[in-house]
Amino acid sequence: MKRIILTASIFLTAAVAFGYYLFNKPHGSIIDETPIFSSKAVGLVDEYEADENSANTKYLGKVIEVEGTVSDKSMDEKGVLNITLKGGDLAGIGCQFDKNFQTDAMGFKNGDQVKIKGICTGILMDVVLVDCVISDNSN
Repeated sequence: MKRIILTASIFLTAAVAFGYYLFNKPHGSIIDETPIFSSKAVGLVDEYEADENSANTKYLGKVIEVEGTVSDKSMDEKGVLNITLKGGDLAGIGCQFDKNFQTDAMGFKNGDQVKIKGICTGILMDVVLVDCVISDNSN
């Protein structure tokens, strides 16, 4: 009986240690990843507005590159830079920048043309890209 308890506690300790490691593992950047899709901001928003389920199947969780015009720039309460690209009439592309690469985008102004790549998380009011980095700057 003592042997079973000892074995179980060793496995439990190993599982907790592994979970702790995964929880604290540094998060990788997409800077060197090749985007699966490349699109104009208006086209991506149009796809989501036409058929959200189809667009989620195509883009959700994937690295994509979007080219568009900056319409808004702000910092949230956690210090994360958010840039919105013009989309259609109502929606746009909300780009939340990776903290390690947001200084590259700090100089953007409304009206600037940019290429941004990030991981698509779907649409709320805007199509959302997270962990964004500047792909190309065409100021």
